[in-house]
Amino acid sequence: MKELSSKTELLQIPLWLIQTLKQGKICLQTNGTESIQLQIENNKMDLNFLQKELIKYLLELESQMEETSILEKLKTLKNLAETLKRNGSTITISHKGQKILTLGLEAQPKISKMITGTNAIEINNLIEIIKLVK
Repeated sequence: MKELSSKTELLQIPLWLIQTLKQGKICLQTNGTESIQLQIENNKMDLNFLQKELIKYLLELESQMEETSILEKLKTLKNLAETLKRNGSTITISHKGQKILTLGLEAQPKISKMITGTNAIEINNLIEIIKLVK
């Protein structure tokens, strides 16, 4: 499998999927174990991560395992979330069916806007995010 050379290339994948696929479900496996359930419908993508390590990787894309806070890691998703919002699209990120983040058009941040610096990221469950990145 080709390795992506940059964070930008990796973050383009969800945008491409939302724009290309109108509707559908995909289950991804790693080493024979289901790891991600993906559902796309009406410019909305639901990503349900079944493996903790994959969410950790997503949140550490930019930080490269540096000692950064969870909130700083969430800021790394800012460009993706703002692009989604401009394009009228939404991505929800869940862990084992429990929604933890909403990115893009349907995000309705309250306090998280002050933390992330954008109204395109809603933290649905900060406690679960903290558990996942430890």
